[in-house]
Amino acid sequence: MNSPTFQRVRTLFGVFCYLSAVTLGGGLAMLPLMQQEFVEKRGWMTKDEMVDTVAAMQSMPGIIAMNMGVLIGYRCAGIPGALAALLGALLPPFIAIVLLAAIVAQLRQYAIVQHVFLGIRAAVAAMILLAVVSLGRQILKGDCFRRVFSWCVTIASFVALVFFGADAIWVIVAGAILGLACFGKSTSQTGQEK
Repeated sequence: MNSPTFQRVRTLFGVFCYLSAVTLGGGLAMLPLMQQEFVEKRGWMTKDEMVDTVAAMQSMPGIIAMNMGVLIGYRCAGIPGALAALLGALLPPFIAIVLLAAIVAQLRQYAIVQHVFLGIRAAVAAMILLAVVSLGRQILKGDCFRRVFSWCVTIASFVALVFFGADAIWVIVAGAILGLACFGKSTSQTGQEK
């Protein structure tokens, strides 16, 4: 029972359980900590693999933390890893919701509780901003053409979402089509050369 795969599965469960318990704000707030755990500390994924995983996770329906658990778990330890990470990400919020549901109505009336949650929301906003900056640095790099393309798609997507209220799914689909249109031919030529 001490095989490397079992150790990874156990680690995935523990890491996702911990991250899910201590990061308020969901999957996006977990991103910097997941990159630290799986890219920098353990080396189970590269920065590019993490960015690809985040892109895939964002384009899938469902809860971000659960999607991230499944994708990272599967990449690191196959189906057992996906299940362990999913269970680890699910368990703390489930327990917290069950425990807090009984007392949440009584907590709302206290001003101190309202002030605590105001501070928590501000901290979560900072963590999400850190995730954006960290992923942005990784995505917005490459040769000149790729960098210009990435910046243009990023700015156009931001404008479409913020100023025109575009649906995020259509922005993701448009980005995928543009990426395929601009770089699909070079990828297929590289594959044929091999």
